Amino acid sequence: MNLLTQTGMHDDITVIDVVDSTMTIGRDMLKQGVSRPFGIVSNQQRAGYGKKGRFFFSPRGAGVYQTYVFDVAGEFDAGLLTTGVAVSVAEVLFEMTGIQVSLKWVNDFYLHDRKMGGVLVEGILTSGKITQVIIGIGLNILPTAVPSDLEDIVTTLGVDVDRNTLVAAIFERIVQNISGYQAGQHLDYYRQHSYLKDKMVTLLTNNQEISGQVLDIGTWGELLLKHDENLTPFISGDVTKVFIKGKK
Repeated sequence: MNLLTQTGMHDDITVIDVVDSTMTIGRDMLKQGVSRPFGIVSNQQRAGYGKKGRFFFSPRGAGVYQTYVFDVAGEFDAGLLTTGVAVSVAEVLFEMTGIQVSLKWVNDFYLHDRKMGGVLVEGILTSGKITQVIIGIGLNILPTAVPSDLEDIVTTLGVDVDRNTLVAAIFERIVQNISGYQAGQHLDYYRQHSYLKDKMVTLLTNNQEISGQVLDIGTWGELLLKHDENLTPFISGDVTKVFIKGKK
């Protein structure tokens, strides 16, 4: 096992060994006026969270827990940013390990039909406009004991990559690509490695469950779902069930 260290780390990334949440610290650093872009990464989170504030299990040494803060200008679409970041991370993981993760709409990384990480994007409003984005990325790297309710849900990359090199590469890739996310330049890759394409799923959106077949990802990163003979785009929601042949 290797751990993140400040020694040799990218100049714009701060390493703190154990935190409550890198997202919280990133927000605090933004309030303190730290110049953007910057990153905060950790070897352990005591109160890491994901979409809708759900607890993100973040044990010491088993994963890499990251937050990056960027300024944004002009029009901003959260779906394109989230899918764009996911593609940047997947590209780096493949280049460093040869392992191709799948992308589960809208913000999860999947390997062997289990979740191995995710992306969380939060916008910061100034005078009613989004002026910064806080991007959280959690990756499960090495196997570890997990709570019983996660045993059949999560997995790990299974390769002990150099953590400093990994986070620096992810940060630099996002810096390089973020200006193109809003143009959807990453969507072909996202579609090619979509975990849900052609699968039957149940989507929870606006407190309503909708079941159907995922046909594609749209031009704004939306999920295109065929249900009741209709093709409907969904810009938000949670895919709560995925029906896989041979599995109950």
